[in-house]
Amino acid sequence: MENRIEEVLEKASQSSAENVPTEKYLTFFIDGQLFALQSSQVVEIIRMQPITFMPHLPPFVKGVINLRGKIVPLIDLRLKLGKPEIEYNDRTSIIVVETGEFSIGFIVDMVNDVVDVSNNQISESPRLGKDITNNYVSGIATLEHEVALILNLTKLLTEDSNEVSPTVPSPDQAVGA
Repeated sequence: MENRIEEVLEKASQSSAENVPTEKYLTFFIDGQLFALQSSQVVEIIRMQPITFMPHLPPFVKGVINLRGKIVPLIDLRLKLGKPEIEYNDRTSIIVVETGEFSIGFIVDMVNDVVDVSNNQISESPRLGKDITNNYVSGIATLEHEVALILNLTKLLTEDSNEVSPTVPSPDQAVGA
């Protein structure tokens, strides 16, 4: 009888795992940390190419590349996330994403894999305090042997670098200073 209960419980957990919706994520490394983007946002992954410098841009915008006739701006995610700059090598890759009508390339240390992640493997991004959140990270995926920070593409492209966003204005902002 006890064996039968264990079998039923095991089958129930397997069938519930099979019914949980999954989505594919591209995982990649920056400074030894695993990150992820929804693969539906990724157009392609390419090797490093010669970059055309563009003046008067933030340091994390490295310039542009010509990708089959299309000009694609490049953001070094390492710098955008506040990590130290390193020299590019043969593992450095460009992840090209599309947002609406624009293509943007993210320079990453190394592409890892495409993985299936179910909703029950994703936890909310932790709050850093009562009034502070990290908007670049939309969630944390618990994978087989590691965790990956799921990046919020919209926030990466619209918010200032190295800024932890308060959810309420500071007293200086409230006064209008």
